[in-house]
Amino acid sequence: MDIKQKKSTVQEGANPLVDSILSMKEFFKKNGSTIVACLVAAVIIGGGYYFYNRMKENNIRKAQEIFGVAIMDYSAGNAEQALKLFGQIANDHRNTPVATMSAFMAGSICLQQKNPGQAITWFEAAVNGPAAGFVRGQALEGLAAACEENGDTAGAIRYLERALRDRDAAHRHNAIRWRLALLNKDNPGAASVYCKDLIADTLAASFHQKAENLLAAVNAGK
Repeated sequence: MDIKQKKSTVQEGANPLVDSILSMKEFFKKNGSTIVACLVAAVIIGGGYYFYNRMKENNIRKAQEIFGVAIMDYSAGNAEQALKLFGQIANDHRNTPVATMSAFMAGSICLQQKNPGQAITWFEAAVNGPAAGFVRGQALEGLAAACEENGDTAGAIRYLERALRDRDAAHRHNAIRWRLALLNKDNPGAASVYCKDLIADTLAASFHQKAENLLAAVNAGK
């Protein structure tokens, strides 16, 4: 009798795999609905992410198509139609780089049409939109130009100083320094700094003579 009990005990302990399967079976039996719910949630989240990306891609593609038409209208001299399409992209396809570029183009057209107030609205949208290469720096220059058009020299200087800190606009930094030197004619100290920076920069050769002339005029006026 003792031998049989011992043999039975050994057999039960010698089948951990069977015990594990039985335990899992009992776990699924008790928690089946919860597991199914988790699986369904995972499928929904995964599917939602997939469809979100597809919708995002379609949104960008559609915006790019309209942008191409707007560019053709602009190139053909139909500024009003181009402005309408650029505005449509900027409003309907926000949070896309194409919207940033469209807002910049809309601001540029408004500036050309001598409408600095509306230009400022579009340029600000471009500055605050998703990154689109060097567009943000150019939009800051556009804001400065619109401020100048409104007679707001202080505002123009402020935006150009921001553009000077934009690394993506590095190819424009020398031109921006020169513009800042000119706008600071009532501030000889600042004008001198920008002129000296240009003169010291070997890559700013096209501005050297102009900066030297302005620096001489500033020093003579002190």
